[in-house]
Amino acid sequence: MLEGLEYQIRVSGRARYARIVVRRDMSVEVVLPQGFHTGQAEALLREKEPWLTRTLDRFRVHAPLKQDQYQNSRPERISFESVGLEFSITYHKTDSSQVRVSGRGSELRISGRVDDPLKLNMALQRWLKQKGKALLPPILEAESRRLGMNCHKVSVRLQKRCWGSCSRKKTVSLNAKLLFLPQAVMRYVMIHELAHLKEMNHSQAFWALVKRYDENASEHRRQLKQASRWIPVWADR
Repeated sequence: MLEGLEYQIRVSGRARYARIVVRRDMSVEVVLPQGFHTGQAEALLREKEPWLTRTLDRFRVHAPLKQDQYQNSRPERISFESVGLEFSITYHKTDSSQVRVSGRGSELRISGRVDDPLKLNMALQRWLKQKGKALLPPILEAESRRLGMNCHKVSVRLQKRCWGSCSRKKTVSLNAKLLFLPQAVMRYVMIHELAHLKEMNHSQAFWALVKRYDENASEHRRQLKQASRWIPVWADR
Protein backbone atom coordinates (compact mmCIF):
# COMPACT_ATOMS: atom_id res chain seq x y z
CA MET A 1 0.00 0.00 0.00
CA LEU A 2 1.15 3.57 -0.65
CA GLU A 3 2.56 4.65 2.69
CA GLY A 4 1.79 8.24 3.58
CA LEU A 5 -0.66 8.78 0.71
CA GLU A 6 -3.33 11.33 1.60
CA TYR A 7 -6.72 10.86 -0.03
CA GLN A 8 -10.35 11.82 0.40
CA ILE A 9 -13.38 9.53 0.20
CA ARG A 10 -16.61 10.78 -1.39
CA VAL A 11 -19.82 8.77 -1.43
CA SER A 12 -21.90 9.59 -4.50
CA GLY A 13 -25.48 8.59 -5.19
CA ARG A 14 -24.80 8.98 -8.91
CA ALA A 15 -21.71 6.74 -8.99
CA ARG A 16 -22.28 3.28 -10.46
CA TYR A 17 -18.86 1.91 -9.56
CA ALA A 18 -15.89 2.81 -7.36
CA ARG A 19 -13.21 4.91 -8.98
CA ILE A 20 -10.10 6.95 -8.19
CA VAL A 21 -9.78 10.58 -9.23
CA VAL A 22 -6.33 12.20 -9.39
CA ARG A 23 -6.25 15.96 -9.97
CA ARG A 24 -3.42 18.03 -11.36
CA ASP A 25 -2.60 19.37 -7.90
CA MET A 26 -1.93 15.68 -7.07
CA SER A 27 -4.87 15.43 -4.68
CA VAL A 28 -6.46 11.96 -4.67
CA GLU A 29 -10.15 11.20 -4.20
CA VAL A 30 -11.85 7.81 -4.03
CA VAL A 31 -15.47 7.96 -5.21
CA LEU A 32 -17.72 5.22 -3.82
CA PRO A 33 -21.33 4.42 -4.76
CA GLN A 34 -23.88 4.47 -1.97
CA GLY A 35 -23.88 1.22 -0.02
CA PHE A 36 -20.14 0.69 -0.35
CA HIS A 37 -18.11 0.41 2.84
CA THR A 38 -15.39 3.04 3.17
CA GLY A 39 -12.89 0.27 3.85
CA GLN A 40 -13.23 -0.67 0.18
CA ALA A 41 -11.39 2.54 -0.72
CA GLU A 42 -8.11 1.07 0.52
CA ALA A 43 -8.68 -2.14 -1.42
CA LEU A 44 -9.23 -0.13 -4.60
CA LEU A 45 -6.09 1.97 -4.02
CA ARG A 46 -4.09 -1.20 -3.47
CA GLU A 47 -5.49 -2.78 -6.65
CA LYS A 48 -4.75 0.33 -8.72
CA GLU A 49 -1.41 1.10 -7.06
CA PRO A 50 0.80 0.83 -10.19
CA TRP A 51 -1.52 3.12 -12.17
CA LEU A 52 -1.83 5.55 -9.26
CA THR A 53 1.93 5.77 -8.79
CA ARG A 54 2.50 6.41 -12.51
CA THR A 55 -0.22 9.06 -12.59
CA LEU A 56 1.12 10.94 -9.56
CA ASP A 57 4.64 10.82 -10.99
CA ARG A 58 3.43 12.18 -14.33
CA PHE A 59 1.58 15.07 -12.70
CA ARG A 60 4.61 15.85 -10.53
CA VAL A 61 6.95 16.00 -13.53
CA HIS A 62 4.61 18.26 -15.51
CA ALA A 63 3.50 20.44 -12.61
CA PRO A 64 4.11 24.13 -13.34
CA LEU A 65 7.10 25.55 -11.52
CA LYS A 66 6.72 28.97 -9.97
CA GLN A 67 9.71 31.29 -9.92
CA ASP A 68 8.91 32.78 -6.52
CA GLN A 69 8.48 29.34 -4.98
CA TYR A 70 12.22 28.67 -5.26
CA GLN A 71 13.77 32.12 -4.97
CA ASN A 72 14.99 31.58 -1.42
CA SER A 73 15.69 27.86 -1.64
CA ARG A 74 19.36 27.93 -2.68
CA PRO A 75 21.11 25.68 -0.14
CA GLU A 76 24.61 26.16 1.24
CA ARG A 77 24.71 22.68 2.75
CA ILE A 78 22.73 19.47 2.28
CA SER A 79 22.32 16.98 5.13
CA PHE A 80 21.13 13.39 4.76
CA GLU A 81 20.27 12.68 8.38
CA SER A 82 19.17 9.09 7.81
CA VAL A 83 22.62 8.03 6.58
CA GLY A 84 24.79 10.57 8.40
CA LEU A 85 26.08 12.41 5.33
CA GLU A 86 26.51 16.13 4.81
CA PHE A 87 27.59 18.05 1.71
CA SER A 88 28.99 21.56 1.40
CA ILE A 89 28.20 23.47 -1.78
CA THR A 90 30.06 25.99 -3.91
CA TYR A 91 28.37 27.81 -6.80
CA HIS A 92 30.07 28.75 -10.07
CA LYS A 93 28.12 30.83 -12.57
CA THR A 94 29.10 30.10 -16.18
CA ASP A 95 27.75 30.81 -19.66
CA SER A 96 26.17 27.36 -19.85
CA SER A 97 22.40 27.39 -20.26
CA GLN A 98 22.09 24.42 -17.91
CA VAL A 99 22.98 23.64 -14.30
CA ARG A 100 25.35 20.81 -13.46
CA VAL A 101 25.96 19.23 -10.05
CA SER A 102 29.29 17.47 -9.58
CA GLY A 103 31.82 16.82 -6.88
CA ARG A 104 33.64 14.27 -4.80
CA GLY A 105 33.09 13.15 -1.25
CA SER A 106 31.35 15.76 0.86
CA GLU A 107 31.93 18.71 -1.50
CA LEU A 108 29.49 19.61 -4.27
CA ARG A 109 30.22 21.95 -7.15
CA ILE A 110 27.22 23.47 -8.89
CA SER A 111 27.94 25.29 -12.14
CA GLY A 112 26.05 26.90 -15.00
CA ARG A 113 22.92 29.05 -14.65
CA VAL A 114 23.05 29.00 -10.86
CA ASP A 115 21.13 32.29 -10.76
CA ASP A 116 18.08 30.57 -12.28
CA PRO A 117 16.21 29.07 -9.28
CA LEU A 118 14.06 26.79 -11.42
CA LYS A 119 16.96 25.17 -13.26
CA LEU A 120 18.98 25.02 -10.04
CA ASN A 121 16.26 23.16 -8.18
CA MET A 122 15.64 20.75 -11.02
CA ALA A 123 19.37 19.95 -11.11
CA LEU A 124 19.43 19.38 -7.35
CA GLN A 125 16.40 17.11 -7.61
CA ARG A 126 18.09 15.03 -10.30
CA TRP A 127 21.15 14.74 -8.06
CA LEU A 128 18.95 13.77 -5.09
CA LYS A 129 17.31 11.00 -7.07
CA GLN A 130 20.73 9.66 -8.12
CA LYS A 131 21.90 9.66 -4.49
CA GLY A 132 18.72 7.91 -3.45
CA LYS A 133 19.29 5.17 -6.03
CA ALA A 134 22.85 4.71 -4.75
CA LEU A 135 22.19 4.83 -1.01
CA LEU A 136 18.71 3.49 -0.27
CA PRO A 137 18.57 0.04 -1.97
CA PRO A 138 21.54 -1.40 -0.01
CA ILE A 139 19.91 -0.29 3.25
CA LEU A 140 16.58 -1.86 2.27
CA GLU A 141 18.29 -5.08 1.17
CA ALA A 142 20.16 -5.33 4.49
CA GLU A 143 16.90 -4.72 6.36
CA SER A 144 15.08 -7.34 4.29
CA ARG A 145 17.76 -9.92 5.09
CA ARG A 146 17.50 -9.08 8.78
CA LEU A 147 13.73 -9.53 8.75
CA GLY A 148 13.77 -12.54 6.43
CA MET A 149 11.44 -10.83 3.94
CA ASN A 150 13.17 -10.56 0.59
CA CYS A 151 11.76 -8.38 -2.17
CA HIS A 152 12.34 -9.07 -5.86
CA LYS A 153 13.18 -5.53 -6.91
CA VAL A 154 13.88 -2.09 -5.41
CA SER A 155 13.18 1.17 -7.21
CA VAL A 156 13.76 4.76 -6.10
CA ARG A 157 11.66 7.72 -7.21
CA LEU A 158 11.34 11.36 -6.26
CA GLN A 159 7.72 11.81 -5.19
CA LYS A 160 5.79 14.47 -3.34
CA ARG A 161 3.20 12.50 -1.39
CA CYS A 162 4.28 8.86 -1.26
CA TRP A 163 7.16 7.66 0.95
CA GLY A 164 7.10 4.07 -0.21
CA SER A 165 5.03 1.33 -1.79
CA CYS A 166 5.07 -2.42 -2.32
CA SER A 167 3.49 -4.15 -5.31
CA ARG A 168 2.07 -7.64 -5.56
CA LYS A 169 5.10 -8.51 -7.70
CA LYS A 170 7.22 -7.85 -4.58
CA THR A 171 8.72 -4.65 -5.92
CA VAL A 172 9.42 -2.08 -3.22
CA SER A 173 9.56 1.55 -4.28
CA LEU A 174 11.17 4.20 -2.06
CA ASN A 175 11.14 7.99 -2.13
CA ALA A 176 14.61 9.55 -2.43
CA LYS A 177 13.53 12.14 0.15
CA LEU A 178 13.79 9.43 2.81
CA LEU A 179 17.44 10.48 2.98
CA PHE A 180 16.40 13.65 4.84
CA LEU A 181 14.44 11.85 7.57
CA PRO A 182 15.78 10.64 10.91
CA GLN A 183 17.19 7.15 10.61
CA ALA A 184 14.48 5.56 12.76
CA VAL A 185 11.68 7.09 10.65
CA MET A 186 13.34 5.99 7.41
CA ARG A 187 13.70 2.49 8.86
CA TYR A 188 10.01 2.49 9.80
CA VAL A 189 9.04 3.17 6.17
CA MET A 190 11.21 0.30 5.00
CA ILE A 191 9.77 -2.08 7.61
CA HIS A 192 6.27 -0.97 6.63
CA GLU A 193 6.84 -1.79 2.96
CA LEU A 194 8.66 -5.06 3.66
CA ALA A 195 5.79 -6.16 5.91
CA HIS A 196 3.52 -5.84 2.86
CA LEU A 197 5.43 -8.73 1.32
CA LYS A 198 3.58 -10.95 3.81
CA GLU A 199 0.44 -8.88 4.39
CA MET A 200 -0.78 -6.90 1.36
CA ASN A 201 -3.23 -4.92 3.45
CA HIS A 202 -3.46 -2.78 6.57
CA SER A 203 -5.09 -5.44 8.73
CA GLN A 204 -4.40 -6.08 12.40
CA ALA A 205 -2.01 -8.83 11.34
CA PHE A 206 -0.08 -6.32 9.22
CA TRP A 207 0.28 -3.76 12.00
CA ALA A 208 1.27 -6.50 14.45
CA LEU A 209 4.03 -7.50 12.04
CA VAL A 210 5.26 -3.91 11.72
CA LYS A 211 5.28 -3.46 15.50
CA ARG A 212 7.12 -6.74 15.91
CA TYR A 213 10.09 -5.29 14.05
CA ASP A 214 9.67 -1.67 15.17
CA GLU A 215 8.37 -1.37 18.73
CA ASN A 216 8.04 2.41 18.29
CA ALA A 217 6.10 2.11 15.03
CA SER A 218 3.19 4.23 16.25
CA GLU A 219 5.46 7.14 17.13
CA HIS A 220 7.42 6.85 13.90
CA ARG A 221 4.17 6.80 11.93
CA ARG A 222 3.08 9.99 13.71
CA GLN A 223 6.42 11.64 12.92
CA LEU A 224 6.13 10.64 9.27
CA LYS A 225 2.91 12.62 8.98
CA GLN A 226 4.92 15.73 9.93
CA ALA A 227 7.92 14.89 7.77
CA SER A 228 7.72 18.09 5.73
CA ARG A 229 9.72 19.84 8.48
CA TRP A 230 12.78 17.82 7.45
CA ILE A 231 12.49 18.34 3.69
CA PRO A 232 14.30 21.37 2.20
CA VAL A 233 12.30 23.69 -0.04
CA TRP A 234 14.24 22.81 -3.18
CA ALA A 235 13.39 19.11 -2.82
CA ASP A 236 9.72 19.47 -1.93
CA ARG A 237 8.10 19.88 -5.35
